[in-house]
Amino acid sequence: MQNLIPWRRIKKWGCIRCGRCCSTLDIPVTFEEEERLKKYGSVFKRGKIGLYLRKKRGKCIFFKKGSCKIYEERPEACRRYPFYFRDLGENEALFVKGEFKIYVYVDKECRGIGKGKNVEEVVEEIIRPLRK
Repeated sequence: MQNLIPWRRIKKWGCIRCGRCCSTLDIPVTFEEEERLKKYGSVFKRGKIGLYLRKKRGKCIFFKKGSCKIYEERPEACRRYPFYFRDLGENEALFVKGEFKIYVYVDKECRGIGKGKNVEEVVEEIIRPLRK
C-alpha cells in the first residue's frame, strides 16, 4: 500500500481521462459486466482469479486515441479508481455514512487529485452501491 494514502489527505478529485489507470491496472470484470460487454467481442482474458479486460499494446482494449470508448458503461473497477476500499485501516482513512463504515485509500499517483469535486462527495457516490 505504499502508493495509497488515506482519502482525508485529498481535497478534490476528478477523472481527467488521462488513461494512466488503463495502462497500469488489470481490470477485473464481474459476471454482469461480462454479459454487458461481450457485445464488443473478444475483449476478455482469463486470469488466476477471474476474468479481466484484455490489453493491447499495454493499455486496456477500450482505451483508443486518448480516451475510453466505453466510459459510460465501464466496469466498476474503473469507476472506483483511484479509490481502494478496506474493512480495516487507519483512522485517517475511515469513511462513515450513517451505520456504514469503510476505510478508503487513494492512489497518490493519480493525476486527477486536486481537480474536480470535493473528495468526500466523490467517495459517497462510489460507495452508494456498497451500502445496499
